Order: sequence, then C-alpha cells, then structure tokens
Amino acid sequence: MNAHCNDPPHNEPAKILREWLDAGAQGKLTLFKEDFEDDDFSLLLCKLVYSGPLHERLLRRWRSFCVWVGRHTPFSRWKEFWFRRAGASIGKNVFFAPDTEIDMLFPQLVTLEDGAVMGLGSMVMAHIYSPDRIVIARAAVKRYGLVGGRAILAITSIGEGSVLGLNSYTVKPIPDGCTAIGVPAVCQKQGCQTTV
Repeated sequence: MNAHCNDPPHNEPAKILREWLDAGAQGKLTLFKEDFEDDDFSLLLCKLVYSGPLHERLLRRWRSFCVWVGRHTPFSRWKEFWFRRAGASIGKNVFFAPDTEIDMLFPQLVTLEDGAVMGLGSMVMAHIYSPDRIVIARAAVKRYGLVGGRAILAITSIGEGSVLGLNSYTVKPIPDGCTAIGVPAVCQKQGCQTTV
C-alpha cells in the first residue's frame, strides 16, 4: 500500500509530538521506528509534521514556505525577514551568507542570537532522521557564534563566540569560545580536546 504525506497518522507518536511542541519543546524528543504502526517509516516524519487540525497544518505549510523563500534569496536582510516569518528567533546583527538554510519542518525551534554568523551554504537543523529514529530538539547559535560554510549544526547549540568550522557537522553542544572542526566536530581550543 502506498502511503501519502497527506494521510495524517492518528497514533501515539503524533500525539506525543503535538504535546511536546505545545509544552514548549524542552529537551530532545526521540521517536523510534517500532513506535509507529505504519510500515513505511520514510514518510512518517512528513506525516507527523503535517498532521493535526487544519489551522496547524496551514501554519506549518506557511512556515515551510517562508524558509524556502528565505533560503533562495541572496540578501542577508531578506533572509532574516523570511526566517523570522517562519518562526525562528533571530537576534540583532545576524548575518546570513547566500544559500543559508534553517530547518524547514521546525523553524520555530531555531534560535540565532545577537551577532551570529551563518556561512555560505550552512544549515541549522532542529531534527535528524535515521532509519530507526527521529530526533527533534532546539538548535541555537549563541551570541557571536559562527557556523562555517557548508557546516551543519543539528539538534544542539554552539556556545558564545564559538565556531563550527567549514564542512563540519555536530549533534552535540559546542562550549563557549571553542573552535570545532570535522565530522563529527572536535574542539581545537587548548583545554577543549573533546569530540562534540
């Protein structure tokens, strides 16, 4: 049987997701494949996000549209305008390079504090998806943090004045004042030699 994204699930994971979002999306929410009744796990995140009452579905589609427009505009101020409309929390003097992207499904869980810099083609994601689980959590770039070109910050935060280097990836927090590079990103600062 071919499942479609427009067929919302009426199951426990959908209820858990809505309750978690309604409660303020604190901490990480992990949903496992075995928790779902549907055999086609590949479409379940889409089904979860676009389930619920009509006004919620329309709001999510509006947010996705705003992120899409923001991603495709070349100017930092325009990106800021559209990402704010999508629900992202954006501070003052945030800079977006071309092709910057925030999470299209959960833009309201993305925070960019004052002076944050998003490098060329960088991404801040509030969810990750693997063959056996979906993890959703807040993602943040603290004050004066920098996400380097083509770097991906997912379901975590980088500290104040920290740098996530070019082509790096992390799902674990980066402490304040740390430069992290690699896949997974590793802190390079003296006294901060841990894998993040």
